Amino acid sequence: MLVEPVGAMPVREAEAIILRTYASGEADKLVSFFSREGGRTRGVAPNARRSLRRFGSSLEPLSHVRLRYVEHQNRDLVRLESCELVQSFFEAQSSYEVAVASAYIAEVCEQLLPEREANDAFFRLVLLVMNELRRTGGIWRPLTYFDLWAVHLAGMLPSLEACCRCRARLEQGAAAWFRPEAEGLLCSLCRSRGCSQLSADSRRLAHNMLGNSLLT
Repeated sequence: MLVEPVGAMPVREAEAIILRTYASGEADKLVSFFSREGGRTRGVAPNARRSLRRFGSSLEPLSHVRLRYVEHQNRDLVRLESCELVQSFFEAQSSYEVAVASAYIAEVCEQLLPEREANDAFFRLVLLVMNELRRTGGIWRPLTYFDLWAVHLAGMLPSLEACCRCRARLEQGAAAWFRPEAEGLLCSLCRSRGCSQLSADSRRLAHNMLGNSLLT
């Protein structure tokens, strides 16, 4: 969203999730964030390491924030003007397991999402999973849900219904097999040495997670 300009440059306002921050120079921070409208973006938070007046604790990883920033023509980095905290997951990350899970989610966002490409569904996914991590303190169900949906939203999830080699339908309640170099799941007739089994219960769980909310 465009708001009033700073000098000759328009200021944008965006709902965002902080992914990572890095030290830059003596006082600044480099910030990687994922905004609902603008996708994954990198910017500079001036003087953020020296003073908390402008940004406070809002730049903690996975914080849900509202940002104001300026885009400069022909520059990759935007300049952050202000950052207002909407919700914090800092206390939840006092748990080592939740902290590791949160770092993993941020890393997936960094590696999987292209720069400057809006993805509202992925944005909602991250918030949903982070809220569930905070609510329950458990990590495996939220992370499994996140992994399935992240791969699905990226267009890389293979069919769970048919063998990728012979195209035969995989029976409900039956196990399937996979190997890293295959394009999807394999049936019992097409499996080969070195395949790993995906149990019937795991297939059923994947179907349920793709068809229902994490909260159900």
